[in-house]
Amino acid sequence: MEAGTGIVAGLLAVVGLGCFWLARDALRSESSVVTSDDTGGQANAMVLAFVAFGLLALASAIALEGPDRHIATGTLVATAFLCAGLGWLVRYRDRRDLLTTPTVDRKTARRLGGVAMACGGLVLALVPLVWLEVTARTIAVFALGSSVVVLVAIAFAYR
Repeated sequence: MEAGTGIVAGLLAVVGLGCFWLARDALRSESSVVTSDDTGGQANAMVLAFVAFGLLALASAIALEGPDRHIATGTLVATAFLCAGLGWLVRYRDRRDLLTTPTVDRKTARRLGGVAMACGGLVLALVPLVWLEVTARTIAVFALGSSVVVLVAIAFAYR
């Protein structure tokens, strides 16, 4: 394993463990994670645990020197499904407590949930680019363009 690869895997593992620590902290009554009630703390802990698990899985795949294409595909697919799942929970199950601004009205939350689901679709659209072996520059341009689209959609969802 190259030194740079080891550093990346190590940093991902440290951030993942930090997320697990924050998830555990969110469940304590004297938590430093600010929530208005126990449900908010549990929702924060759930989201942080999913992020932590994903980061640790990615760090492990990089450390074990898995094929780049498989690591990229797994990361993109997992991210897409988690975005879509979060959006679905917010939009159709009224889980506004999962949002970073849980005090938004129901209509705004539904729009934000729809944006999160669309974001998952945009991330999933990157998978064929990885397998078609397009250049990293093309993937980066597509990803940056998607980010701009999502930021504009979030801004309109909050209106």
